Order: sequence, then C-alpha cells, then structure tokens
Amino acid sequence: MAAPLIAVTADRSLRESAFGPRDSTLQVVEYADAVVSAGGRPAMLPATEVIPTDLLDGFDGLMLTGGGDLSPELYGQEPDEKVYGVSPIRDRFEAALVAEAQQRGLPILAICRGMQLINVLRGGSLLQHIDAHWQTRTSHEVEHDVAIDPSSRLAEIVGASVMGVNSYHHQAVDSIGSGLRVTARAGDVVEAFEDPDANLIAVQWHPEHLFRVSADNHALFDDLVGRARAHKERNTAHV
Repeated sequence: MAAPLIAVTADRSLRESAFGPRDSTLQVVEYADAVVSAGGRPAMLPATEVIPTDLLDGFDGLMLTGGGDLSPELYGQEPDEKVYGVSPIRDRFEAALVAEAQQRGLPILAICRGMQLINVLRGGSLLQHIDAHWQTRTSHEVEHDVAIDPSSRLAEIVGASVMGVNSYHHQAVDSIGSGLRVTARAGDVVEAFEDPDANLIAVQWHPEHLFRVSADNHALFDDLVGRARAHKERNTAHV
C-alpha cells in the first residue's frame, strides 16, 4: 500500500516579479520534509480563487500551515495596525478545506495560522497582537517550554507534560472555539488544542523547524501520518 498522502496548504501573497506584482504561492519546504521523515507523501495545495469541489479526493490527511494573519473580520473585529499578510482568498480556500476534511473524517494537524483558523471557524477569536512571543534566536532552536495537560492526546503523542517549542507568532487564541479543548499553555497563552471527535490536533508553534532536533516535535508528524495511514486502511477495507 502506498504511503499516506498529506495535503499541505500554502501561503498566497503579492510578490514583485519582472512583470510587476504577481499573486504567488510560497511554502517552507520543511513542512514537506517533516511529512516525508514521518513516512508520508506531501502534496502542496495552493489557495485558488475558485475552489474545486472534492478537492481532497485521494488525500489521507491535511496539514494547515503557517503564514500571514487571518482577516480580523472573520471574528468580528477591525484590523489592528500590526496585522499583516492577510489573504481573503487563502482564508476562504482553507475554510473550505477544513469543512471538507471534517466531512470526510480526515486527520488534521494545524500549525500556527492553521490553529488560529480552526479556532475562528469554531466561533473563537484572536488577540491581534502580542509582543512577547517572537523569538530572536533561530527558528531551529527552542525558545520556551509549554505545559501540557497530562490527560490530553498531545501528552500521549509526545510522552511528556512539558516540551520545548519555538515561538514565531504575534497573534494568539483569545476566546476558545466551540468543541475545542485547550491542551497546552505558556503562561496565559494558549499553545495547543485538540478535538478528538474531529481527529484534530493544533499547535501554535512551528514543529516543522524543530523536527530534526526534537523527538517531541517529530512525534507530531509521526502522529499525523499514523492517523492518515489508519484512515487510508479503513477506507481501503471498505472498498
């Protein structure tokens, strides 16, 4: 049986080119490297203006990646002056992906912006700017620890109630969305949540930068690919 196929979302933004500003797709290759390291097959999904139906046909899992900020209008707020990188096209595209993934029962790993998107789609809100969570060292180094709920699925995945993470976000979860269980915090900042009923794990940090040097962070990708493999096997058995 082929390795599980994981859909990996991509950023969309205006970039300068020889032809002037162009809408462009960009993604950090470490997301794909992490999926491959865990035994999966990654496939990038650029955010398109027109959203195809059945976009996740053939996929076994979904990774919602980092990037620019969500449009604050999605959670009923006016934009703060420090909001950046908003892409309404990406917001709509990924909201449709989440809806389809949940309808299909696909496992989801949501990272940074992806976590914030899930929270907003569940009716939660965000703090539009916080100053203390943008580290000065490289993204491949641990910045601080997070305290994990020992009864959570996250604790089971990493095998610990404390783990080291990096910190590259200027926004954070404020009110928590419906059906989401907070599973990790750093002080009063929500660092992870999950919804076992939706096959969903979400983290605020960037494990794709740490998977090579941190077994705890690698375990998040092992878990995603493992859940995707189980989903694939169940579907194959029913054919």
